Amino acid sequence: MENTVHIEAATERYRRTTAQRTEIERRQATGVTRVVATGEQVEARVRRLARAGAVTPEAILRALPEGEPVARAALLERIIADTNDLQAVNFLSRGARAARTVGRIAADVRGRRIPIGTGFLVAPALLLTNNHVLPDEPAADAAVLELNCEDGIDHEAGKVAGYQLDPGAFFLTDEELDYSLVAVAPGAGRPPGDEFGWNRLVHQQGKAVIGEWLNIVGHPQGRLKEVALRNNGLVNELDHFLHYATDTEPGNSGSPVFNDQWEVVALHHSGIPATDAEGNWLKADGSRWRPSDGDDAVHWIANEGVRVSALLGHLFGRPLTPVQRAVLDSLGPQAVPAGVQPAAPAVADSAVTGLV
Repeated sequence: MENTVHIEAATERYRRTTAQRTEIERRQATGVTRVVATGEQVEARVRRLARAGAVTPEAILRALPEGEPVARAALLERIIADTNDLQAVNFLSRGARAARTVGRIAADVRGRRIPIGTGFLVAPALLLTNNHVLPDEPAADAAVLELNCEDGIDHEAGKVAGYQLDPGAFFLTDEELDYSLVAVAPGAGRPPGDEFGWNRLVHQQGKAVIGEWLNIVGHPQGRLKEVALRNNGLVNELDHFLHYATDTEPGNSGSPVFNDQWEVVALHHSGIPATDAEGNWLKADGSRWRPSDGDDAVHWIANEGVRVSALLGHLFGRPLTPVQRAVLDSLGPQAVPAGVQPAAPAVADSAVTGLV
């Protein structure tokens, strides 16, 4: 298992926050909704839902209890819970649009493509995945992004579009936050985002609160694209990571974790296994897991993703050349953390073909 270091770190963070999760579960069991958040977090979440058109007059009416007054904070929590349970039918079409940006990353090994993880477009020609999927420029240079690896509406095979990565033009990575951001070479003279779209990463808070459902799209074990919906709740928020109960399998590393408005809230990077008192990983039957048992035998109890806000803060906070900053600005103004100085005017086109 190549991701052992990150799994052990995620498991330790999960263990350290046991008391915090216990209190969250107690509040969920005794509260009107499963939403657990501060007043400021609830306000920010409802404002973001309203801007996305997810808060309708009908949702507000459903959240109002009959025949009794309700405090503002409680009402806002009920609005979040209501939008969490009922979705407009365009939830499906918006999800399909977001899923088009997700691709399978394969290593070119002696002429054969071996799946190694998942990645997704965050600008017309920028791919985001994990550091443990693409740890350095040579690894990225030997990898291919495969988009449209999925079944069609009538189960026909999708026409796969392959794109070479271009780490020589742009490559930034960080082992601790487990991300790699790399340029993608154009296909037929056009960046992949022109055909498949891309996700606008948002630094602002309010994209999700504890108790909401999350959705994940990826290529588990290198299979065709799959999506995990519902029963995938956000169970805890840390400064740099989110813990959630989304079903994942090896190969989903680098997948986007979406809220119900199909905004990316985290970069999935690790499962969290059940452990015994000595920290040994366990199987579903409670016996000790051994590497010879294979990844499928591990009893995974939760997952961890890198928060988008933490990732963007780190990206824009690191030393950057003018060319690197120009490429980062292709993420859009909504990705730039508050307080970060505007980029200097570009004196030349971006090093990534298709961006200016």
